[in-house]
Amino acid sequence: MRNTILALTLAAIAGAGRPAPAHAQTLADLLMGVRQGGGWVSIPIAGGHGAVSTAPLPTAGLNLSGCVQVWGGHSGRWNILARDALGEGRLEIQAEPGQPVVFSYSSGLRSQLEVDVRWSEPRDTTLLLWVGLDRPGRSDEDSCTPAFGS
Repeated sequence: MRNTILALTLAAIAGAGRPAPAHAQTLADLLMGVRQGGGWVSIPIAGGHGAVSTAPLPTAGLNLSGCVQVWGGHSGRWNILARDALGEGRLEIQAEPGQPVVFSYSSGLRSQLEVDVRWSEPRDTTLLLWVGLDRPGRSDEDSCTPAFGS
């Protein structure tokens, strides 16, 4: 379960292939992100810290796997703690820009996800994360390769 909860957290906040605040995401955004093979997530960072959460989502045993990656234009180290407030899932990772972190996740019936981010630099920025999702029948795609464009 090492990299499991981050999968659903970030998939839930990855929308239609464009950065968007996590609190505005819906189940429809989650499903669109899954269909598209992932998307970019933006998390506002103030003084080196940021936090986002989702509303409770009906996830009905959703299984996800893929890759998350801090945008290569960032600097420093990123400590990411993700937890499911309605379940037992919890993950702590340390990520560096451009370095992929592979994950898999099986959700419960409902999930409410919270992400806390600490940056090694006490400044303001917007953290950009690529959340790539494996899609059945698409073995030609690499979920760790960020998609740029519209």
